[in-house]
Amino acid sequence: MISIQGHAWDQQLPHWTTFLTLAAVILMERLYANSRAVSQKALLVRDLTSTLVNVFITGVVTAFLVLPVLSFGMQHLFGRKFLFTSFLGPVWLQVIAILLLVSLFRYWMHRLQHRNEFLWKLHSYHHSVTDLRALNDLTSNPVDFALRNVLVYSLLGIVGFDAIAFLFAVPVLSVWGIFSHCGGDVRGGWLNYVIATPEVHRWHHTKEVPEGYGFSVNYGVEFSFWDLLFGTYYLPRKDGQPLRPNIGHPAACRTNPAICACCWSRWDCTGLFPGSNGACGFPKSHSRPNSPRLWGRGSESLQ
Repeated sequence: MISIQGHAWDQQLPHWTTFLTLAAVILMERLYANSRAVSQKALLVRDLTSTLVNVFITGVVTAFLVLPVLSFGMQHLFGRKFLFTSFLGPVWLQVIAILLLVSLFRYWMHRLQHRNEFLWKLHSYHHSVTDLRALNDLTSNPVDFALRNVLVYSLLGIVGFDAIAFLFAVPVLSVWGIFSHCGGDVRGGWLNYVIATPEVHRWHHTKEVPEGYGFSVNYGVEFSFWDLLFGTYYLPRKDGQPLRPNIGHPAACRTNPAICACCWSRWDCTGLFPGSNGACGFPKSHSRPNSPRLWGRGSESLQ
């Protein structure tokens, strides 16, 4: 339980919304079955275990480690518990502010996790799939998950937002994050330019990064308009319809041989990826994309 602006924010609500959303998206995958879907049953135990670890343990441990440091810093620098003690506006405006701040933080953290070699070794665990499924959305190394999904809430917790605003914003962010990994045949239409739909997010998991885009494309976890704004949006079309890439990051196993394991152990996943000869099935000849640019399209400079 985390105290935000004098209120006790019960984490059970985010937990329940997470699992209800997972159930709804899994049902959607069944109702709108994709004819080009690639089975991920071999990774089911890994995905379930990693999801449970990150939902019930990673967040609590991160908050336990980070919040005392932030609280001490606030008291030492400003002599108060929250950055802003005055009214921050109506709840609806605070909800919008939280949605934008969290999604912007995640966008840039996500880009850093692809650019930095050490962070990529952690993040590549999330890319060890050959198709998107609702269950592999929360599959991540715990440290990687904490940096992208937990740290930002701890930082915003000391700003002074009303707890009610968090209770509205957090489930919304959770829903869109999980929906982006929906494996069903779901078409986004004009929403592809606003939110990270499955059609958009699949290209982030493409086996071959489009030329000129650095380490990856479509970094937005919830919203795709950040990619449009910062030049990393990519969704090619043919005859007016979005194309579908081959999923399976080529650099994942080269930089992290343990990605087929859950968090820290190692399983033999040889043969899981057809036509492969490398660790966990990825071809040994693949190397990590490395063509950084300075801002503009495909920019990977974070300075």
